[in-house]
Amino acid sequence: MSIYLGIDIGTISIKAALLGDKNSRDILNKAAQNHKLFFQPKNLEKIKKSTDDYLLVTNYRRLKGSPLSSTYQLLNQIFDVIPKDNISGIRVCGSGGRFIGNALAVNYENEFRAIARGVGELYPEIPTVFEMGGENSKYIYIERDLESGSFGIGDYEKSGDCAAGTGSFLDQQASRLKFNITDIGSIVEGAGKSAKIAGRCSVFAKSDMIHAQQKGFSPPEVLKGLCEAVARNFKSSIIKGKRIKKPVLFIGGVASNAGVRNAMADTFKLKTDELFVPEYYAWMPAIGTAFAERDSETKSRLLEINSLSKNSKQKSENFPVGESLSMDNVVLLRDKIRHRELKKDEKPIDVYLGVDVGSVSTNVVVLDVQGNMIKEIYTRTEGRPIDVVDKCLKEIETEVGRQIIIKGVGATGSGRELIGELVGADTINDEITAHKTGAEFIAGNMLDTKPDTIFEIGGQDAKYI
Repeated sequence: MSIYLGIDIGTISIKAALLGDKNSRDILNKAAQNHKLFFQPKNLEKIKKSTDDYLLVTNYRRLKGSPLSSTYQLLNQIFDVIPKDNISGIRVCGSGGRFIGNALAVNYENEFRAIARGVGELYPEIPTVFEMGGENSKYIYIERDLESGSFGIGDYEKSGDCAAGTGSFLDQQASRLKFNITDIGSIVEGAGKSAKIAGRCSVFAKSDMIHAQQKGFSPPEVLKGLCEAVARNFKSSIIKGKRIKKPVLFIGGVASNAGVRNAMADTFKLKTDELFVPEYYAWMPAIGTAFAERDSETKSRLLEINSLSKNSKQKSENFPVGESLSMDNVVLLRDKIRHRELKKDEKPIDVYLGVDVGSVSTNVVVLDVQGNMIKEIYTRTEGRPIDVVDKCLKEIETEVGRQIIIKGVGATGSGRELIGELVGADTINDEITAHKTGAEFIAGNMLDTKPDTIFEIGGQDAKYI
């Protein structure tokens, strides 16, 4: 009886694969009934290449910035259903693999070799692999000897340190637009046109997305443009003109996203049967690592896992911290604002409405003729400037609508053109002009001084005036 454990510790998630022989099938079959730990019992299958090998993978789980504690928890759960003595060898891979391997004193496997091994064992007919993970992407070309059946890496490429065009970037943008990352695929498939989004830089992409929304593109159209940008970035920064031998296996957590999958097929002009996403799309490195450990002459048995828990605790206790910043010399303009409470029996007064639609927040104010604050709203733009401004205006109408007469409306911010037109603004000004005008008014009326310098740090840009 032999069971080999391969663990892939990435930047975003941790996955494990258990590889067993025919004598260990009953143990794996029994363990597979634990739905909270393992993917699904139906994934207990014979490996194509050998009738004696059986495979079981754990569920996909996020590290949440804690690789030590996440690995410790996963191993404990595995050993609760499969006794540690039944594990004949353990090996780790991934961006956090060497760190965890040293902590556990177990073998480490190079991630490229792990992927090539997993694909070679499960899909011997596929020569090209595209992988798109949490913070990096890879291209691997697998060469094979038809006579001997052996295989190796003929060519490869990896993304740089920037996470643009990877899973974490997609995750961030989905959350900004208030979508779950798992829902993007179905949302994008229903979109008609797509917005033009830059894919080489995360910051530029965010700016493009914001500007597209503020030009009237719907969230599904923006997300579709984002998926296409990710595919273009993969082609230009990873493939770099390399010849793609078909069929292509698309793996990594992003491979489950139908929007990116379709964009990759369109970008590389691949037909339906030429771009294939396997059932184990996120587990291929872990599977290859389990195979590597099985065939290694020097097996590594896991002796102690409590070191992970101890190391995690020590790291949190020894983390350096600084003293809290002091506010003693800071004047908060919010404390200087003159508020005006409207009485119910008071006649309607003349007011002016200001709307600032930014990339992250939307700010709306209602001022009387003297500049006193009647109403202020600070809220998140949430990628839906029209909906958010509409909600703000309804709130103003509900609370003070019967007591005010709006004599003029001003709009500013990165979404000023779209929102200014929709609300019928009397003046639409860029942020520089709005900052200058607002700073002069505040300094003169609340601080009895004149400003000469303005620093502004917003959600998407920063300014010095």
